Amino acid sequence: MNNPLQPLSSQEESNRTIVLIAYVLGAVGIFTAFIPILIALIICYVKRGEATGTIYYSHYDWLISTFWIGTFWAVVALFTYVFLIGFVIYGLLSLWLLYRFVKGLLRFSERKAVV
Repeated sequence: MNNPLQPLSSQEESNRTIVLIAYVLGAVGIFTAFIPILIALIICYVKRGEATGTIYYSHYDWLISTFWIGTFWAVVALFTYVFLIGFVIYGLLSLWLLYRFVKGLLRFSERKAVV
């Protein structure tokens, strides 16, 4: 784990910046459209291997699992809108996604892995 006062290596700084971009794209995607979240997912899959052995690997995994779990529940919500349950599911999903992004960003700002 890095000391917050210690300078980061260029690779670690690159991972840090890319993880932050992925979090921002994911959070924006919750409130706008699916495209920013999809871009964040692609970034996470492409860059995750470079982060092996660092705290940023856990952040990439966190974002990837957030996407797939969120997508599953979004599809469930879509198919249950007819029964009006979809509105409740989508509302709960939105809160859960917000929680995931806030928790991830807090751990990111503390320079800690997401658990």
